[in-house]
Amino acid sequence: MAIFCFAAVMLSSCNEWLDITSDQEVLEEDAFASTKGYRSALTGIYKTVASESLYGQELTWGLKSSLAWNYAVGTAIPKYRSPLQALQNGDTEYYSNGTIKNITENIWKKAYFAIANCNNLLQEIEGCTEQFEYDWEKNMIMAEARGLRALLHFELLQLFTPAPVTGYTGMAIPYVTKYPDLAPARMSIDDVLANIIADLEYAQKTLAPIDIDELRNKSSFVAGTTRMDNMDYVLFQGVGNIHSDGGKRDNAYGDGFFAFRGYRFNYWSATGLLAKVHSYMRNFQQAETYADQIIEWVCDYQFWIHGDKSSDNYAVDTKNGANRVDGKRRPEPILAFWNDKVCEDYATEAGTTYNVMVDLQYLFEGDETTDYRYTTLFDQDNKKYRVWDGQDASFTINSNVQKYSNPLIPVLELPEIYYIKAECQAKAGKITEAAATLKRIRDARDCTAPVTVTDFNSFMEKLVNEAERDFLTRGTTFGFLKKLDWKKMYNGTPVYQTVPDAWYVIPIPDSEAVYY
Repeated sequence: MAIFCFAAVMLSSCNEWLDITSDQEVLEEDAFASTKGYRSALTGIYKTVASESLYGQELTWGLKSSLAWNYAVGTAIPKYRSPLQALQNGDTEYYSNGTIKNITENIWKKAYFAIANCNNLLQEIEGCTEQFEYDWEKNMIMAEARGLRALLHFELLQLFTPAPVTGYTGMAIPYVTKYPDLAPARMSIDDVLANIIADLEYAQKTLAPIDIDELRNKSSFVAGTTRMDNMDYVLFQGVGNIHSDGGKRDNAYGDGFFAFRGYRFNYWSATGLLAKVHSYMRNFQQAETYADQIIEWVCDYQFWIHGDKSSDNYAVDTKNGANRVDGKRRPEPILAFWNDKVCEDYATEAGTTYNVMVDLQYLFEGDETTDYRYTTLFDQDNKKYRVWDGQDASFTINSNVQKYSNPLIPVLELPEIYYIKAECQAKAGKITEAAATLKRIRDARDCTAPVTVTDFNSFMEKLVNEAERDFLTRGTTFGFLKKLDWKKMYNGTPVYQTVPDAWYVIPIPDSEAVYY
């Protein structure tokens, strides 16, 4: 398979995945000569998944948000327009454009390149007999690598294979677990999902005693700070002091390798992704069980999402002026990657002309226009959404936003867990309870309108509407609608765009299809 030939060349030639600017930097030939080499390798994988071909652009504000019709077709970045134009014109060849093919091929290649690096790291570390700095560190690195491997395969599955809800049981993508594997075989969708679940279950089980008992329970918290609703605080005080270069942080564990523990692949990431994958599989009982494990961590504390407590050093005020808007909603990520240039890259690509949002007035109607996602995150003058544009004064004036939020790339967030929980409740016939779960998010968004539903179908309309509001420009809408096989996509008009099944299945890249 071509990607693994490419990966092998990359690993032997430039090895940028080991290039970190901390005191843990190692030379390529000494990559695994010491235990710190495994830290560097894992850091390199995080840098790869945060690159433009993956979560730094295409899987967030780039291709996936464009395919979810977040941007007006005429003002979307030109390279993303052809699928939307084809859909508008009744052309069923949505992904035949050469530019789109190049983009999707790069996603495929970069994802499998990162997976190859995960597998190489896992094979090397399993045979390592050296003593790590902490007794639990080896297991933590292995669990993170397997968790990232599962996440990347799941992303590819969501893009390139029909969703389980359609009844599809055929072949999907390769699930690669060894390095090198130059010609991995495609698996059935059931086998791919089984492998994803196995990796996530391993990660969750392995990380539970590390993240909860060893790190979170042995942490020293700032006096008077008892809130645990913010993932910054859940593991240990100081994890919010983000340094994207892997540098020093201020807490008992010292060096920069642990600086991202609250956002990196941790116990909560594994648990949340298990809820998400089971929801995708339509395994409602399992999905709700995992969702509850996340929700139980926050339900005993004040549930706030938009973070309007400006006295808190780790949050910013999102109510009192645009210059304090935190579009990344930093208390919410359960899993987030980081890239110092993500806002700069967005500003370069979008400028002032592109990525103008579709008209949002029909998404927020009537008394729902008090919703801060409309009143504050949506720049109604310029029709832009305040999430990624770090060059905008609304982000750079406030130092907390600039320092802590601009580099973040949210991948899995707390609201999505509530949406999963709500759908499971509704599917079980608990419509009142499902509406109450949905209202918790709306209340936190300053959306005071009641959730008026009468049955499962009317609830699902509300749920999808709410999710589309939360996921604007974040790349999550496409997969969320696909798991439901939802036929209506908000396009800025009172009559939503109807999308066929084929819209949700991007063809496997031509360079890879020849192998199957």
